[in-house]
Amino acid sequence: MKKLIAVLCCSFLFSGSLFAAPAKFPSKQITVVVGYSAGGTSDTVTRFIAKEMEAELGVPIIVTNKPGGSSAVAFEYLASRKADGYTLMYVPVENAMVKPLGFTKLEPKDIRYIGRAMTLPATVTVNANSPFKTFADLVKYAKNNPGKLKVGNSGTGSIWHFAAVGIERAADVKFNHVPFDSGTAAATAVMGGHVDIATVAPGEVKAGVESGKLRVLAIVDNQRSSLYPKVPSFKDLKLNVEIMGWGAFAVPLKTPEEIVQILEAAYKKAVESQAFKDLCVKYGLTPAYLSAADAQKFANEQAQWYQEQIPSLNLR
Repeated sequence: MKKLIAVLCCSFLFSGSLFAAPAKFPSKQITVVVGYSAGGTSDTVTRFIAKEMEAELGVPIIVTNKPGGSSAVAFEYLASRKADGYTLMYVPVENAMVKPLGFTKLEPKDIRYIGRAMTLPATVTVNANSPFKTFADLVKYAKNNPGKLKVGNSGTGSIWHFAAVGIERAADVKFNHVPFDSGTAAATAVMGGHVDIATVAPGEVKAGVESGKLRVLAIVDNQRSSLYPKVPSFKDLKLNVEIMGWGAFAVPLKTPEEIVQILEAAYKKAVESQAFKDLCVKYGLTPAYLSAADAQKFANEQAQWYQEQIPSLNLR
């Protein structure tokens, strides 16, 4: 009888080890993928949020850059990863654009959002030595010299490429579009005289403006930028172009709900912190937190809108 009891106890302990509760999440390093080169707004925001989440979750969070295809390379990488919460992605507005652009078959519904952080407008920025002192000066020249002005963006099919095309339509002009790996790279190209204009984020031209090497002519938004309050918005210029960039975080589609909730809570705390609000002021961003569910709904709606708009814009 004693032997039987001993065998049963051993069997119970053995079977218990087979069906032990999963380890607490997170228990190891987390990776966040960015679809653009280091130094741009996407990279800066990602690294800041990752640091804040790292403190909350208690594990290292590293950021890795996988540029290409207006974030399509990073998008496909995320979708292929194990859905265990240890791989995240900074998801820009381009996430809603890359399918109609033909860069990937994926769209926002193929991943799981954990929240949106902010929105941001485009700028129209030129070299400080440019003959264009106002946006009207630029438009006048562009009308008389169609296709001559080189406009740098953050990649073919990116939101800043989309912004430049929107400006073309609104002002009835034609540009020569030049893609770069990031908005910061496009701004640097303007400083170096390699392109005439950059249609990129406010923070991506900030260093150049402060050093006296760049000049912002307009903000592609309905309101002025906190970084450049004296610069007219497109609403001031009576132009109806509002191109909104945005940034969110996401995980692979089948990530368990309990893990999504843990990541969502840490993400929410990070983007609602005063430190993140201060970062937004510094880089001309607008804090615009959305929960996991609301961010998913928003991204799906954006994908539908771009699906309708992009075919008519010849962005490829």
